[in-house]
Amino acid sequence: MVNIAVCDDSKEYVEIVRELINVIMVKNNTACNIYTYFSGLSLVQAFKVKTFDIIFLDMEMPEIDGIKTGLLIREISDKVIIFYLTSHKEYAYESYQVKAKNYLLKPIQSDVLEKELMECIAELDMPLEFLDVKDTDGIFHRIPLCDITHILRKKEDRKIHIYTLDKQEIIAVQTLKNIENSLSSISFIKRSCKSCLVNLNNIRAIHKNIIVFINGETEEASRRCLSDLVNLFKK
Repeated sequence: MVNIAVCDDSKEYVEIVRELINVIMVKNNTACNIYTYFSGLSLVQAFKVKTFDIIFLDMEMPEIDGIKTGLLIREISDKVIIFYLTSHKEYAYESYQVKAKNYLLKPIQSDVLEKELMECIAELDMPLEFLDVKDTDGIFHRIPLCDITHILRKKEDRKIHIYTLDKQEIIAVQTLKNIENSLSSISFIKRSCKSCLVNLNNIRAIHKNIIVFINGETEEASRRCLSDLVNLFKK
């Protein structure tokens, strides 16, 4: 779980950045907490009791500006990643005093933010714990990976159906390939056939080509994937 703080004296802009981050994290299936602050002092006080991995910090704020806020943050931690949000390129030099990762020009561009954010998260090397998906009704779901039995693209509707241990079924708008790519670092999620991903940790048995999950549900494995799947299951 990535903990992210956004600090800007404009409540409207904080909400814009918060929403951009949320969309990016859902798109990349990365779980996060997003905390918002409207002054440098409130951010510093919060950081004394909370742990943030990444901070997005406005440069121009009343009371104490972004540089002074950043220096106070650095007195607490030299590991937290800081990005400055600014409308002026000339502030770039000042940001180096705080050992900021980078500065992002307002209005912030979604593609630029995504690139910077995902590169930082990769550096954090945090284990993926959830699958974030949007269903066909436009509702976002954060599903613990440990609860998923399998993810199936059904022939009938060609949509992605996600099944869980408590026998919930969520129909997602993402493609199977997109989900597979986002879970590529997860060793226990594997293909059982060209249209299905299974959670090895939630398999009770494999009988011939039938996968039996610990909740009693079953799914077929293809001949092409069966041998590798059985070998991984035995480990």
